[in-house]
Amino acid sequence: MNITVHVLPVRKETRVVNLPQGETVERLMRGLDLLPDAWIAVIGGEPVPIDRQLDDGEEVRLISVVSGG
Repeated sequence: MNITVHVLPVRKETRVVNLPQGETVERLMRGLDLLPDAWIAVIGGEPVPIDRQLDDGEEVRLISVVSGG
């Protein structure tokens, strides 16, 4: 299945990733060498948990979490 991924704001890149059917947001992040604890996944304008299964053709925005003092 093909998933369109927008990585923001650090990389500011968009790409289409081919994944096996039934993969999760977490597997997508790890496949892009991103640590799930450092990113929020957004689908359809709503944050989603990392264990959510992806569907073919979905668009996922990965937004980096900023922390510090």
